[in-house]
Amino acid sequence: MATTSERLQQLLDGELDPADISDDPTLVSLADRIYGIKIAPVQPVKARDVKPSSSSGITEVAPPTDMLIEVIESEAPAIQAPLPVLDMPPVAQVSSTRRPWLPLTLLGASILNLFGAFGYLLGSLCDPNDLCPSDGYNRLNWASLHEITNGNAWSLTILDGSFGIPDLVAVICSVILVVYFSGRK
Repeated sequence: MATTSERLQQLLDGELDPADISDDPTLVSLADRIYGIKIAPVQPVKARDVKPSSSSGITEVAPPTDMLIEVIESEAPAIQAPLPVLDMPPVAQVSSTRRPWLPLTLLGASILNLFGAFGYLLGSLCDPNDLCPSDGYNRLNWASLHEITNGNAWSLTILDGSFGIPDLVAVICSVILVVYFSGRK
């Protein structure tokens, strides 16, 4: 029998008849694409599709089924081994009443800062020669908190249309913390 490469070479040379390649679907497909020859490939028949002949020695008693479950009647109930019981003290009930005091305080501080409350409380720390709460800059800049003595730490309030990304982050994070701590019990 010729190898696959030899049969392919014979097909390309035109030496194979359609009957010779009808059993190889690859060569049939190639012959169709190269030469335009339509060859009906051999349809393989699976063993489950073959009709049993009446001369076989197998006789079916029940109709065939595809169930793979075997039911075995129990001869005796299953015996369960007793587990050792340990004497342990009862678990103490812990009342978990977490209240979001700290997140609520952070949220309140963030909102009060937007309206300039810290300018009235901490404004005296600022150098009067710079832009300070006395000039209307009452909102504390969270990112420049370390420069509270000069004008870099102070900005206009939200009433003047000014707010920054650190203010938004402080408000949003504190709201998330309030929701987290108040929702779990």
